[in-house]
Amino acid sequence: MFELQIRHFQNSHGLLQAGDCCDLQASGGQRCSARDQCDTFFQACLKEYQARVAPTGACTFGSASTGILGGNSLSLHHRGHDGGGGGVGGGEDGTNGHIVIPFKYAWPKSFSLVLEALDYDNETSESGQLIERVLLSSMLNPGEQWQTYRHHGRHLSLEYRLRFRCDSTYYGPFCNKFCRGRDDFFGHFNCDPSGSKVCMEGWTGPECKEAVCKQGCHQVHGSCTVPGECKCHYGWKGPLCDQCVTFPGCVYGSCAEPWQCVCDVNWGGLLCDKGQT
Repeated sequence: MFELQIRHFQNSHGLLQAGDCCDLQASGGQRCSARDQCDTFFQACLKEYQARVAPTGACTFGSASTGILGGNSLSLHHRGHDGGGGGVGGGEDGTNGHIVIPFKYAWPKSFSLVLEALDYDNETSESGQLIERVLLSSMLNPGEQWQTYRHHGRHLSLEYRLRFRCDSTYYGPFCNKFCRGRDDFFGHFNCDPSGSKVCMEGWTGPECKEAVCKQGCHQVHGSCTVPGECKCHYGWKGPLCDQCVTFPGCVYGSCAEPWQCVCDVNWGGLLCDKGQT
């Protein structure tokens, strides 16, 4: 997701881009009224990278806006590394100066942004009257860190910051590597910070679907379907499946392979049950 936070803005004289007052002029007509200030909000339009940013046209990657943040000037203090309530679970209406634009594609790193400061005036325009327009082409690597930008325009000074964070199940420099931890028939793994699968204890293999058998379990004659198990194949026995099963009825004999009956010394017969002198 693409995130933008307004940190500070100042429009000392309460003017629109055209030089008019946002609202009423003070008596005498020389200055804008300090009592009836601009109703400032911001609108962001995110586009593919453009060497010269077009202020109009489609917002290819999406758009969003804040609520009305305040009058002519305001400083917003965001708590903590992630900007306080600006993430999921707080400030969804943009009243804290936080804008989130969900992103559905691989992040290209380079982008263009049209950020407009507007005066809300429902008597003249529902979309707002333009105070200042910021045109930015830049690059962002995905991560938790914010990148701060400052703009000093004709009437408005602005400080804002940007970052791009991969959705919870996507990783990598372009947020296009998918990994979602699971613990079921299809795999038993978590995801590391790079999006690689890390098998849970007791599981192995590319998809972490192969159980790790009991330590010492014979690799050929034993197997397991759950970690720590050692199930013997037909003809083998013992805790580690390393003992062959003799021919049924074999009395004084042994085996090197299943179903043998190799007689001990002084014993003979098919079942090694006949003494020899």
